[in-house]
Amino acid sequence: MSRSMCSRLGAVHLARSLLLGAAIATSLTVACSKASTAAPRVHHATGAVRSLGPGRAYVNIAHDDIPGYMSAMTMSFEPQGPSQLDGIEVGDRIAFDFYETEDARRVLTRVEKRR
Repeated sequence: MSRSMCSRLGAVHLARSLLLGAAIATSLTVACSKASTAAPRVHHATGAVRSLGPGRAYVNIAHDDIPGYMSAMTMSFEPQGPSQLDGIEVGDRIAFDFYETEDARRVLTRVEKRR
């Protein structure tokens, strides 16, 4: 095989590799942008307030089973805003909704005392 033919074959392989790399990068970009724009899934649950963090920055809830998410256990949840936990005290039974962020924080969207 002549030197010029080897050179042309090398250029063809390089061009194909660059095109394949560009196609993969484009596919990943599209997939990631679609994943990040999807609305988070909201879960509905009930449980008992076990403790409140300083300044009510979080609440620890011993929740009942959350179908499709988690068995009964105690976990921390963050309010959407500081006043969301006003009127909620340790020992209260509550119904609540929340979603999980990409970095695994659980954020409350609704908190309601149960009677």
